[in-house]
Amino acid sequence: MKKYFLFTILLSCPAFLQATEFLQQSDFDKTQSEIKFSLLHNQIADQKLQDDESGEITYSDRAATTRSTSYKSPGKAFAMSLIVPGWGQHYNGSSKLKSLAFLGTEITSWVLYFKWESDADDLTDAYEKFNKDHWIESRYFDMLDWTYPDRDVNAGQHPELSHHLPTDQNDQQYFEMTGKYDQFSWGWDDAILLADSSMYSDYNVNNPFPFVNTPETTPFSANRNLYETMRNDANNKYDQARKMIYVSMVNRMFSAFEAMFSAKKNNNNSSVLSSLSAEASLKSLYVKRDTPYITLSMKF
Repeated sequence: MKKYFLFTILLSCPAFLQATEFLQQSDFDKTQSEIKFSLLHNQIADQKLQDDESGEITYSDRAATTRSTSYKSPGKAFAMSLIVPGWGQHYNGSSKLKSLAFLGTEITSWVLYFKWESDADDLTDAYEKFNKDHWIESRYFDMLDWTYPDRDVNAGQHPELSHHLPTDQNDQQYFEMTGKYDQFSWGWDDAILLADSSMYSDYNVNNPFPFVNTPETTPFSANRNLYETMRNDANNKYDQARKMIYVSMVNRMFSAFEAMFSAKKNNNNSSVLSSLSAEASLKSLYVKRDTPYITLSMKF
């Protein structure tokens, strides 16, 4: 916003007396006064005076009011930091430490993302291999056939059989279900019923497995517990990797807005004093151009 301090110096005290005398002067004195003001007019005109429509003669010595060379575009700063965090700060002329902090955070987040994603893939390969080595599908189907032969007819009577195993042994659900749900517990090669130490080999079609609908009739498996730990570690590592994407997003947005607001602040600070002017003029008070004026203005 422009604020003006307008100072008008009216040099009319001596001019007023001269003007009073001028009205009482003879024709010769009046002609002499006209010549005196005419000479003053010519002198100011030689200094690039401009004569406006009202007849006032004005000389202006005004400071440049062009936009400061330190102006920074807030929109440009925002876009630059959104693309590459720290770039907008560099554009604004901020400290190198600030620019490097944003850029370093961005680089670190992506380095950790790719590292932890790779670690999670390795852990996934490890637990999938462990599953194939220690979970035997045929044992699970023996349990179904011997203990739940009516499962398709009376499915509602067996809520513990809540999931259907995918046919694709490489399906992600396959690896999740076989370790997560009790109904698949007899498929593990070390499954044992703790109540009577019964193992897979102790059962057959004539001596079926007990229903896996209570903790006492659900077999224990150390391999299953280890497998679930391995799978959990892999999932946690994937979660850590995904969090680095969120860190990158937050870092970019914070860097972009910081660059934008810094650019606006820079522009406001650099335009505190933008114009200073001094104007001299001759105005007609009693006779044509009989009163000199000086006008000073300062724009903020």
